[in-house]
Amino acid sequence: MAIVAVVALGIGIVVFARNQNGGGNSNDTKPRAQLAAGEPYDHWHAAFDVNVCGKQQAPVQDGAQDTLGIHTHGDDLIHIHPFATRSSGKNATMQRFFDQVGITVTDDGFTTQDGKVYKEGETTCGGKPGEVVVAYWKQAVGSATAKPTKIYTSDFGKIRFTENYAAYTLAFEPKGTKDIPPPSSSEQIKELGACDGENPPASCSSGATSQTIPSSETVPATTGDSTATTTGSGG
Repeated sequence: MAIVAVVALGIGIVVFARNQNGGGNSNDTKPRAQLAAGEPYDHWHAAFDVNVCGKQQAPVQDGAQDTLGIHTHGDDLIHIHPFATRSSGKNATMQRFFDQVGITVTDDGFTTQDGKVYKEGETTCGGKPGEVVVAYWKQAVGSATAKPTKIYTSDFGKIRFTENYAAYTLAFEPKGTKDIPPPSSSEQIKELGACDGENPPASCSSGATSQTIPSSETVPATTGDSTATTTGSGG
């Protein structure tokens, strides 16, 4: 009986440790976390933009100290290299990124880092009812001339990062809009990502891979002269 008790206790400790680290995630599913030196892990990048009524917004900036390994450098990219199994594999979700950068996103709206609120039923685009969506391209390169692989209309935080070099646009657009622009960093994602690697090319220090990202005030709208109006706080 004593042996059985010891075995049961050992199993319980292992299960508890796994739950503390990542809800039972084994780190076998990509993107894998960097848990120890010499062990395999993944370092991915995804292009990301926020678009309101056809206007690209200023790049999302990083939030507090990143403890999970899903963040941004303010370069229109999501950097995905998990530090724990809580953010690897099936746990590598858009919600981890939203939490890190301080963006609140629900099924019917979102609040940006500057406090502006875009909400269905309250915000309009040029007088037209708007809706929040996330457009996803499996391959960022070439997305400028390609339709989105999928347009999500709910459960945005549950969107999983399942491959390297994807692209996502969080958008508030006139209801039914299908022509959603991909992130401005999409075509340069591999070059920008390389600058974040262990052996960045010389072009990174020379600025050859830098991009010009216009502010939300200077980007011409792709849906006409639409202007978002909000009734939320900080609008």
